[in-house]
Amino acid sequence: METQITPPSVEAIVKALRPILTKGLPVRPEFGDETLLGLRGVVARSVDPSDRLNRVKALDGLIRNQLVYYPDDELSEAARVLFGLAPGSRGKNLTARRFQAASETGYETDHFRKHIEPKILKMLAWQLHQDSQNYIPRSRAVPPPLESSGDTPVITKGDVSSKEAAEHEELLSRLWAHVYALRAEILRVERLKGWPYDATEPSLSEKMLEEAVAVRDSEVREVKVLVQRYIDTYGQGITHGEAEFNAEGLLRLAGWNRDI
Repeated sequence: METQITPPSVEAIVKALRPILTKGLPVRPEFGDETLLGLRGVVARSVDPSDRLNRVKALDGLIRNQLVYYPDDELSEAARVLFGLAPGSRGKNLTARRFQAASETGYETDHFRKHIEPKILKMLAWQLHQDSQNYIPRSRAVPPPLESSGDTPVITKGDVSSKEAAEHEELLSRLWAHVYALRAEILRVERLKGWPYDATEPSLSEKMLEEAVAVRDSEVREVKVLVQRYIDTYGQGITHGEAEFNAEGLLRLAGWNRDI
């Protein structure tokens, strides 16, 4: 199976999602549409990209993750119901899921099917399209290979074989360190929203949340600076272990999908 050089159009992804919508999650083992199985984000998440079932498993996990973080609060639960991910919708046929999703959002079922369902599919397709932009196929030009990959703490002779190699590995390590730090701060903010440090001291909880938001926003700015520095010096391709990513997609990869 091939890996797409560029993501397919949103419309093509919508069309490929419809059979999955009809049957509901999980994605069935017989699924073979390469519009979705060829997505770079699917390939990057596959243990063995040459095996179709590995890609099916990766696609199923990717769709589930995108539905969990569906960006429209009004339709997020309806989207999960529609695909059979939400409790009470699993195993139901599409008609029953549509009825449940329409009830969830307060729409009449026929209106939901004609107008809201296409909107949900298009947004999910756009999420998958954006996710694919985070990854770069192995065939594209990347910085000169080093003996140490971006996910190992071991420093080899290759990492310091020249000034250029050492500078590249240093910037790469700093960038990934801040990407993971940003992910941690995003998780901390969301945790404090749902589980305050001390429910008996609301003022303390509010202060901690404010401080966490400030640290998170600072990490967003730091990642932006480092990403731009990396792009200016080495281009878009950035390695991490055996995977390759689009440097401009690292904020989304960390879980940040807003701008400040």
